[in-house]
Amino acid sequence: MSEPLSAAQTEARRLPVPAVAAIQHALHAIPMNATVGVRITDVGVGWATGECADTPPFRNHLGTIHAGAQFLLAEAVSGAAFAGVFAAQLGQAVPLIEKLETHYVGRAVGSVTARAEIDPGTLADAHAAFAAEGRARLTVTVVVLDGEHKDVMRATAQWYLRLMPSTRGN
Repeated sequence: MSEPLSAAQTEARRLPVPAVAAIQHALHAIPMNATVGVRITDVGVGWATGECADTPPFRNHLGTIHAGAQFLLAEAVSGAAFAGVFAAQLGQAVPLIEKLETHYVGRAVGSVTARAEIDPGTLADAHAAFAAEGRARLTVTVVVLDGEHKDVMRATAQWYLRLMPSTRGN
């Protein structure tokens, strides 16, 4: 996993407020995310943050937040980071997750937060591929922290963007 973005890098890769709101709305409207309480807290170009509260219906047999809730959070923040890269293209294209590999590294105590990031050095090639071929792929890394700010899960997501069939050739 690459080094996290600095505060200055994060600020330089901010999205306009309407784009952030649109991405948040789209991910919060997914029924499973809404049911479990997954929330996207911020989105930029190639990065996103989110949270999921520790609530009794989503605890495991150990009394801690279930791995499935952590998985949903990792998927959502990785998708938000990916959408942030292609915010201008989302009206004509659809993002799809191809793979999400997880590694649970600790027991989650309390609510969880997550940060997803895409290597900034890969963005130009992805945009060029989409412009030339109508499709692009990017890898997103995610770190999930618990209420004690300990790493509890690390994930790598593979996302794919393709033109919607109705927009091809137009």
